[in-house]
Amino acid sequence: MSTVFFNLRIDETLNEQLIKIAAEEGRSKNKQIEYILKSYVKQYEQNNGAIIIDQHNNTNATINIKK
Repeated sequence: MSTVFFNLRIDETLNEQLIKIAAEEGRSKNKQIEYILKSYVKQYEQNNGAIIIDQHNNTNATINIKK
């Protein structure tokens, strides 16, 4: 799995809250955000079915959500 870089603009207060939570849980802010997103995707898939990504050497991956 490769890593994707992107910019994220968030409210300053939310940023400070994320930093505090990340420190309490022994993660960097970046890893905390990744953890939160992974948790959300897992919950989403439990409620809506698996998200299948077909990349077969394609730079524009096709995403199918099976319900």
